[in-house]
Amino acid sequence: MSPAFVLEVQTNREEEELVESHEYHDGVKHLCERGLAKVPRKYILPALERPFMSKKDGATNLKLPVIDLAKLQGPDRVHTLKSLSKACEEYGFFQLINHGIASESILNMFQAARKFFELPFEERSKYMSKDQSAPVRYGTSFNQNKDSVFCWRDFLKLSCHPLSDVLPNWPSSPAELRQAVVNYSKETKILVSNACEGSIRELRTG
Repeated sequence: MSPAFVLEVQTNREEEELVESHEYHDGVKHLCERGLAKVPRKYILPALERPFMSKKDGATNLKLPVIDLAKLQGPDRVHTLKSLSKACEEYGFFQLINHGIASESILNMFQAARKFFELPFEERSKYMSKDQSAPVRYGTSFNQNKDSVFCWRDFLKLSCHPLSDVLPNWPSSPAELRQAVVNYSKETKILVSNACEGSIRELRTG
């Protein structure tokens, strides 16, 4: 989880020594906990690889796609599917509303996740892995073995299926994390199942 303040670019010899010691693999939060005050070059895309944004399209004016899932079940289904397709092709992500997942489940997930990232590094690092296929993985970039530029973030990945097999491997701290993830994953599974059933019915009657 990255700090909310703006950091200057670090380009001195100390950074080069940090690269050699592989400290970046310990995550953004750990770097900041150790007193990092400038963004290292390891996290900065080369100029030619950065997303293009004109001066008039400031970050505060960027409007991300909003997909209303409830409209998939009504007369606006075709338009909604086209909007979803466009969002995936042009943005790669979108905001989903009216999805049916209880706000309490979402809030509990946020709170439990925040508490996990607030744990001491020694506790978080128990789940650290560079293996992308690991069912439980605390890491920082997509592929820490190959990425030339790291993502400025940390994450906790928890596989949720089958729950009976993976649950014992999840972090036991904070105490509320497991139950929060179980509740959220079950609601997500119902959401996906309902969406799939709707598509199957449409194919059969189409």
